[in-house]
Amino acid sequence: MLEWNEQRIDEMLDGDTQAQACCYREFSSTIYTTINNICKDRAHASDLLQDTFIDAFENLAQYNRNYIFIAWLKRIAFNNTLNFIKREKIAHKAIEYLKEVPTIESSFNESISQSNLLEYLLTKVSENERLILWLFIVEQYSHEEIGELFSQSPSYSKSILSRCLQKLRKKLEVKHNAHN
Repeated sequence: MLEWNEQRIDEMLDGDTQAQACCYREFSSTIYTTINNICKDRAHASDLLQDTFIDAFENLAQYNRNYIFIAWLKRIAFNNTLNFIKREKIAHKAIEYLKEVPTIESSFNESISQSNLLEYLLTKVSENERLILWLFIVEQYSHEEIGELFSQSPSYSKSILSRCLQKLRKKLEVKHNAHN
């Protein structure tokens, strides 16, 4: 793996395609994983990854060097993913997907391993809830930053997160009590 060097930003600004290729090789895996964990669709994640790097390269002059470069790329990826979710109305697809997921009663007959429990629970929340959970818990964004991404106040993020966690706790309690 190549080591990222902030001087590559100047090279990319000068139109150096090798510097762009280096940037893509260095960060594409991390950005793809982040996007895929939010949208849960490999094909769309691949498209969003390409869109993210195209947007980054086209808007590189707007990059503020006071920020970490990977954080700037992730911000572009989150914005692209959020816009995709809004544009494609993923909530509708999530409802269809949840119909295919086994009901809680039938899932009790199957053993869900601890490693799959989080993934199972995340299928029980909407795309927006999953996105906010991911941003807050995994990426450690503040409520202010999440609110800004959604063009909302910080309380929007807090309330969505709170309701989502309550919903997941109830699902977990039902599953736990069924095993006892």
